[in-house]
Amino acid sequence: MRFAERLVRAYFDCAYNVVYDFTTARLSRFRKLQARCVAELGLAEGDRVLCVGLGTGNEIPRILGANMAVELTGIDYSKTALKRAVRKAEKLSKNIDLRLMDARNLDFAPESFDKVLCIHVMDFVGDNRDQEKATREIMRVLKNGGKFVITYPSDREEKLGRSLLRDVIRDNLDSGKHPFRAFWSLVAQMLTGLVYLPLLARPGRSFYSGHDLQAMIGRLAGGDFQIEEYSSYQDRIAFGKRANEGGN
Repeated sequence: MRFAERLVRAYFDCAYNVVYDFTTARLSRFRKLQARCVAELGLAEGDRVLCVGLGTGNEIPRILGANMAVELTGIDYSKTALKRAVRKAEKLSKNIDLRLMDARNLDFAPESFDKVLCIHVMDFVGDNRDQEKATREIMRVLKNGGKFVITYPSDREEKLGRSLLRDVIRDNLDSGKHPFRAFWSLVAQMLTGLVYLPLLARPGRSFYSGHDLQAMIGRLAGGDFQIEEYSSYQDRIAFGKRANEGGN
């Protein structure tokens, strides 16, 4: 593993994922995006579901909370994140298959899963070439006719950061807490949010136009799919069925 990759992994293990559940995971617009993406999967009994970039496991209650008999596998780049995900599964008394893995190189046989979910991960896998590689891997492990839901960045993170800060302030003001508690909660979240600043300096950041994303998904997935802009989180949601044999 190259030094730069070691540094990135250390950042996610020691900083990003430590504060994630206290910051991003609490934002109302992120929870809405998450709920929308899981709903688009159209989960059914017996589905084998892969969550690429499971992180600290905030999708686990949405996927397994309804006691539906689905088999969930989650992969992530961070050991710290997966440890937190295990605890979320244990609270639901559910067993899930968690693996430390790079989204650009999925260690699964072709057509292993009925559904694949990948939320707000492509931002972190690298540039457009890396994102295409990760997308190709998702299509490879997805069964022919299987459903996918993947989000891609549609704009620069500086704009998103300012927008999310407004959300944090509004959520605390509307929380119903005593003003004193709401104030200190806001201060704590804003200070913790400083952990995210290194993300703005990372190289290779990129985002997709609707036309470019349409072309890439069409080439790798084929079949019936849609792309919608989710402007409140500056993402594009690609969802549909894989119909292109081999995902090439």
